Amino acid sequence: MKIRKYFLGVDGGGSKTTAVVFSDDGEFIGRAVGESINYYSVGFENARQAMKEIIEKLPQKSFDCAVIGMSALNDRASPDETERFCSGIINSKKIIMDSDLYVALEAVSEKEECAVIISGTGSVAALRKSNGEIKHAGGWGYILGDEGSGYSIGLRGIKTAIRAYEVSADETILIQECKEHFNTDNLYDLIDLYYTQKVTRKKTAAFAARVCECAESGDKTALKIIETEADLLFETAVSLLKSAKKETPIGLWGGIFQHSDVFRNYFTRLLNNQGFETVKLLTFTPEVGAIIACCAEESPESVDIIKKRAEQAYLNYNE
Repeated sequence: MKIRKYFLGVDGGGSKTTAVVFSDDGEFIGRAVGESINYYSVGFENARQAMKEIIEKLPQKSFDCAVIGMSALNDRASPDETERFCSGIINSKKIIMDSDLYVALEAVSEKEECAVIISGTGSVAALRKSNGEIKHAGGWGYILGDEGSGYSIGLRGIKTAIRAYEVSADETILIQECKEHFNTDNLYDLIDLYYTQKVTRKKTAAFAARVCECAESGDKTALKIIETEADLLFETAVSLLKSAKKETPIGLWGGIFQHSDVFRNYFTRLLNNQGFETVKLLTFTPEVGAIIACCAEESPESVDIIKKRAEQAYLNYNE
């Protein structure tokens, strides 16, 4: 009798972490969502605590293989790094900890050359060549980069609202949206909120959703912000894609790409104009990409089963 194997897939982004469990025969076992495990952003012990709380929510607690994609990493973590983070939290025979790009590339579901561009709280692009080599661009974080990310769009939107509030920029509905977002009638309150109370990056990035909504509704100022940020992310991505084939599949992911049609469509047109026609949202979610990576490591014969059966079960679950 065949012994069933269980796989854990984790996508640790800048704002939240999603974990899923599948069996090697394609059954979806469970899913849990929690806080960010990016230990550069939230601190090492806070990240471990977030991971612990996520595991506690899952119905399965032991695994044959676990793959963790984390926005804190640029490439594969060393055994010591992995042990330090996972010890006492994840009970798995094998644990692989790599960048969130690694699991996102797996989610493109392409054996040959492929690319992924992420615009979530942060932004980054990666290209995997046919020989398995991975190159990336962007991902410098909210201080040094992350153009076209939720944080960058949100901050630009807030700054623009302030300028319009002082009548040094064109009138925009972003003024009212900013007041509602920070629950104030006076935007001068933002001085205290940012410099004394220290507004979180997550709160700033969340304002990007309002900027996108304003752009969708026709606010010219908001639309200009969206296009400016998309242009910057495009410049990052296309610098990486110069060596890529025009038929290379390009997967888009992250909250901005997923939830803003105006951003995604504008960005896609920019890539199309460069000859890249195969541009779309990821075939699978990154956490399922992590499951596919588990299968490739421990049960290669299960990869097609996971792709055909597990993803459909997961889609039904999310509905």
